[in-house]
Amino acid sequence: MKTFTRIVLVFSAIAVAFTAVAGHGWKRVNYPNSTIFTGIVTVNGIPAESGDVVGIFVKGECRMVSTVFVQNDTAYISAVLHGEKTDTATIQYWSRLDDKIYNVDTNIITKPAGEIQLCPIKIKAATTPTSAKNILASELKLYPSPVKSDLNIAYNKDIKSIKIINNIGKEILIFDGRNQVDVSSLPPGIYFVSITATDGKVVTKRIVKE
Repeated sequence: MKTFTRIVLVFSAIAVAFTAVAGHGWKRVNYPNSTIFTGIVTVNGIPAESGDVVGIFVKGECRMVSTVFVQNDTAYISAVLHGEKTDTATIQYWSRLDDKIYNVDTNIITKPAGEIQLCPIKIKAATTPTSAKNILASELKLYPSPVKSDLNIAYNKDIKSIKIINNIGKEILIFDGRNQVDVSSLPPGIYFVSITATDGKVVTKRIVKE
């Protein structure tokens, strides 16, 4: 399943790359060895725009350039991160909306001949993606699903509490009002997320935990 997901991510990234027009000006430096890299990209807590671009740098060299693509309300990048030895890498993000490059306050450690899967890349930007309009227009969105650790909640009401319920109806986790919860402690499986708004309305949706 992981292999199939990785193949889907790589081919989707290639398809988007052919249609995107990048204004970032980055030129990747190639090395004989590389890290297979996938990431989940959010801007101001919202999935990044399809066609935005992420660059990864080591000691000032651009080692990876990947165009964002969106599937099931989740924004991904997928590419090879070039480099022959383990290094600390920094991340930059180019937004099509304002044609601006943002530095990401996250460093990663490369794994030549290895993999880094679904690395969270969180950008704080001046402009929120227009995809936020689609999320906020619907009553409740939970993403990503499947989820490994951080589950994001987009809701057009103020949240009072959040309950994670297993498939036999037992409450496993309870949180106060927030827009992101950590579900990394949950075993893989199917769960239900019950959101109670401050006006008393309760909405429940299903998620899959990897």
